[in-house]
Amino acid sequence: MIDMEDFTQWREVGRGDERVCYENPNDPMRCVKVSRKEKCKQSKREIRYFQYLVKRNVPFIHIPEFYGVVETDTLIGIDQQLIKSPSGGQPPDIRHYLKLQLSKAEQEEFWQALAELKGYLLKYNVIPCDLVMSNILIVKEKDGIRSVMVDGFGATEFLGLSNYFRYIGRKKIERKWKRFIDDMVLPHFRERHAFIRQGDHE
Repeated sequence: MIDMEDFTQWREVGRGDERVCYENPNDPMRCVKVSRKEKCKQSKREIRYFQYLVKRNVPFIHIPEFYGVVETDTLIGIDQQLIKSPSGGQPPDIRHYLKLQLSKAEQEEFWQALAELKGYLLKYNVIPCDLVMSNILIVKEKDGIRSVMVDGFGATEFLGLSNYFRYIGRKKIERKWKRFIDDMVLPHFRERHAFIRQGDHE
């Protein structure tokens, strides 16, 4: 467990309903994401889940690497990788990425990046609890782009059986992914782009 009493003085790089994310000034590729202890259900769930992924030796390819737990008298959270573009900036989430004018090749690249993320979730049974466009960043790399899910991990249902049983997990991932593509990604994609390959929404 890591104790960083002064991290609330670090630069804030994200804020949600429950948690605040601070960039580590000594290592800009790391951050802490914390909740107040009186409202920390999400943080505690993700701490348990990331510890479980580490125990299973799941590679942190399409999700941020987990480094440990951060705790003070009033706050608790996660010390993790801060996803950045090669230039050091913050990558766009899907919603903002789709507002760009993408060439046909870039559109194909986008769908391929999402397919790779889905394949990763299925292969390692990484369960998303909140699959929304703001939780997935599009990172430009030398050989193309990579989609990285940065928030919303672990089963929320009682007992969390999908975390531990691959068959149940696969069904949950497939169901959530279809809803995510059909209800969120495709409508935003079609606002600016006409090219959609057969099967891209599957």
